[in-house]
Amino acid sequence: MMKGTPRPRTVLFLISDTGAGHRSAANALHAAMKLVQAQSASASQSPRARSGKRPDPNWRAVIVDGFAECANFPLRKGVFLYGPAIKHSPRLYSRIFHLTNTVSRFNAAYRVSQPFLRQGLTQLLQRYRPDVIVSVHPLLNHITLQVLRDLDVRVPFITVITDLVSVHTAWVAPSVTACVVPTTAARDFAIARGLPPRRVHLLGMPIDPKFATEPPGDARQRKEALGLDPDRPAILLVGGGEGAGGLSRAVYALGELPLPAQLIVVTGRNRALRAELEHERARFRMPTWVLGFVDNMPDLMRASDMVVTKAGPGSISEAMACGLPIILTGFIPGQEEGNVEYVRQFQLGIFADTTEKLVASVQKLLDPADPQLAEMRANVRKLSKPRASFDIARLILS
Repeated sequence: MMKGTPRPRTVLFLISDTGAGHRSAANALHAAMKLVQAQSASASQSPRARSGKRPDPNWRAVIVDGFAECANFPLRKGVFLYGPAIKHSPRLYSRIFHLTNTVSRFNAAYRVSQPFLRQGLTQLLQRYRPDVIVSVHPLLNHITLQVLRDLDVRVPFITVITDLVSVHTAWVAPSVTACVVPTTAARDFAIARGLPPRRVHLLGMPIDPKFATEPPGDARQRKEALGLDPDRPAILLVGGGEGAGGLSRAVYALGELPLPAQLIVVTGRNRALRAELEHERARFRMPTWVLGFVDNMPDLMRASDMVVTKAGPGSISEAMACGLPIILTGFIPGQEEGNVEYVRQFQLGIFADTTEKLVASVQKLLDPADPQLAEMRANVRKLSKPRASFDIARLILS
């Protein structure tokens, strides 16, 4: 490094790739931080710029999978059983989630597992010497704080909770500098578990900054821009990055309906499902577009009239950012159970866990004489926090 050039301040994001949501949240915050910094730099050059503290322009972000990089066997292997567990043994996963969701039981599990992670985390922190640590995974909070105490290092530590309602005790470490929560239910849980209220920040769920900007034009123009029929309501069906969550069943159930609508199906990385639906879509009774992994989800959502998805917190938050009513077709037992009640309680959408309920819900919402679709859209916009990533980014950079 050239003489006189200060070391860039390092923001270390701790994640785990056990699910796409943790990395997506970190990526969203990293992108928002860069945009906040660019806006700050632009404002500082304005002749009308006010004096005051601005984010340090000399920083870098490092996103690290804490378990892949730092954990030893058997903890590393155990953590990565999360995906197979929720797919093949959801009831077992739910029992484990609820069984460990008390302070005493989580502390017991923590004492058993922390020796398999402590040395790797110590080496990680010594290598990067972060100026701020941001954790977006519940199992990395307590152990990282313990390592910082062992090293006698004081670094601001921010937890960003990425579960809407069913928050696990592991998320809450009372000695964190700040804890960002997405909902009032998550805030109340954190405070009840011992976090001082002044450290709890109700800012929303970190989603891609692209969701914060509403494009020009009305619904018809947005449909036309994507090559859709501007005169037909659009039903968006998504199954996460892997195209799962009952997506195939939902597509076939709706594809059989002779409704004056159109289907947009996003299969993600599930290439087999995409090929299958491409082959079968000629027999569907509604115009159907089948897409793979996309990078224009905000555009697709803003051109749609409703979304059919599982109860993932990211999908729900993205739909809300676009003012989109939600039909939930399933959930991960334990961590996503509360999301269903959240959507129901605030009348943001409908829970349809069978094909019969799904078909009836779509038919009802598409009825021009039924006011429910418009009411749900209004409710979604009231609760939505589309600029959450920017608000969290400012907290990190401060």
